[in-house]
Amino acid sequence: MAIEQLRLLSPLYLLALSCFFLPVTIVNLLTSFQLAKLISWSTLQDAWFGRFWAFFGPRVRETAAGHVEPLVQAARGVVLDVGPGSGQWLYLYSPQRNTNITKVYGVEPNLEHHPALRRAIRREGLDGIYEIIGVGAEALRTQGILPASVDTIVTVQVLCSVPKPRLLVKELYSYLKPGGQWIVYEHVRTKFTHEFVSSWQVLVDRVWPICFGGCSITRPTDEYLIAAGPWASIHLRPGVDEHKYDTVPHAMGYLRK
Repeated sequence: MAIEQLRLLSPLYLLALSCFFLPVTIVNLLTSFQLAKLISWSTLQDAWFGRFWAFFGPRVRETAAGHVEPLVQAARGVVLDVGPGSGQWLYLYSPQRNTNITKVYGVEPNLEHHPALRRAIRREGLDGIYEIIGVGAEALRTQGILPASVDTIVTVQVLCSVPKPRLLVKELYSYLKPGGQWIVYEHVRTKFTHEFVSSWQVLVDRVWPICFGGCSITRPTDEYLIAAGPWASIHLRPGVDEHKYDTVPHAMGYLRK
């Protein structure tokens, strides 16, 4: 096997790492008497992914920071931060790094992430600026967020895990003001659809969502974004330094309404 093709094996390591945290999570829930979270698979999966991501999220940040930081530093005005997780990217919104932001709504329905997210808000001096919205992005209107009221939407590795992504992307589009921007760093379906990597990606994706909080790596998210509505400009490109044999490729850049 060529060195480049060894990239095909990287998802197996990540799946194994996630699986390691399942028994750790169960033991933690038992010893802390959080037995209610063991009753349903949904609540257990949220707790499992929350614990795993608290460990793995900072490592993802180290890997992706060189790509994400230049994109997110362009955020301005009222920002919709979709799926902030445990807050590994909140430092990019701090007043010390970006003085053009007036308000950030952090849309995070997984309550397991909220304690770490609140700590990140305090750590980065974002009290009064960053507000946690504990519902899914499809329910933003119930929280008083109105269409055409947002200057910037930021999605960093989150649209891979939302339900009904095509419809949700259209819904999020409606919240952007004319001239508003959507900043993107997302998992996407491989463009090498007639190569082995495409079949391998589909196979891996049978297990990947279970271990990664519902994330699917076979969604054509870039296509959903482009089709969401009329755009004044589209600047999307493949992930930097990604290769034909990457099973979890990205699309990155921005779209302006």
